Amino acid sequence: MMLSNHPQSEVPANGTYTYEIAFVEWGGKSLGDEIIVVLEDGHVSLIISENSNAIWMGAQPGDVIEEGTLRRHKSGVWMISNDESDVNLKEIGGCIGGPIIIDFGNRTIEMC
Repeated sequence: MMLSNHPQSEVPANGTYTYEIAFVEWGGKSLGDEIIVVLEDGHVSLIISENSNAIWMGAQPGDVIEEGTLRRHKSGVWMISNDESDVNLKEIGGCIGGPIIIDFGNRTIEMC
């Protein structure tokens, strides 16, 4: 299941941003959990913030929990992917273990 089912067009400039984690199993609520998003020439890294409640996943502030190439899925949403064929997957995001959806408009990362 994907929470962000609306196409997005604007990718922010290279830089470091603070986003919230949208927990799919909690209906997309963030529960106040922050994550650092580093964008650099199409590469994305997700880093645990000092203000994160990341104990739920055993991570510590500064840990990189995901990284990959920014790709646009055929549905129009952006995702963090390590395989070019991911753009044609039937489902992404949510709790299926596939590519993570990044929503630049809402400044959220979908996680399970």
